[in-house]
Amino acid sequence: MTSNLLGNLPMIGEPVRSPQWSNWRADLRAATGLPGVSAPRAAWLVLTRPGVLAVGLLRLQQAAPGKVAALLRSLAHLLTGADFVPGCRVGPGLRMEHPNGVVLGAGAVVGADAFLCQRVTLGERLGAGRAPEYPTLGDGVFIGAGATLLGGVRVGHGARVGAGAVVLRDVPTGATAVGNPARVVGRHAPAAR
Repeated sequence: MTSNLLGNLPMIGEPVRSPQWSNWRADLRAATGLPGVSAPRAAWLVLTRPGVLAVGLLRLQQAAPGKVAALLRSLAHLLTGADFVPGCRVGPGLRMEHPNGVVLGAGAVVGADAFLCQRVTLGERLGAGRAPEYPTLGDGVFIGAGATLLGGVRVGHGARVGAGAVVLRDVPTGATAVGNPARVVGRHAPAAR
């Protein structure tokens, strides 16, 4: 198992080419606002910012084979409090300042340049006769602290979900949703990417 994982690593001096590596670089840009981050700075960020560590472990988990991915999931949960269930799909540029309590369910989809605050849950809506469905977030979304998004809801590009909101219905592109249950209270033009 370990030799399989190590067999996929590039040789020293060889460029790294993988979608997760590209995503990780975009994640570092999102965390710092800088166009590029040196290896020593990236190491410093991983050691001093739990959100960067959580996202880095997510990227490793997504690239790893089964049992190694399961160990990385447990490590991320132990070190940062975030739980990334295998099967969740996360685009580049993910930003989490405080990853404690963040849960991304098995079928959750997160677009590019998303910002997730602490205690965000993207989960399945359970009930008799329901097929498993998970939230889908567009690009450039902001999800406030303690927000819960359940079932097959779609959050449009550039939308914002307020802290503590419980989202059970779709949130349109550029909209702001708050409350329990969440309702749209405003609209804005999504930021250009």
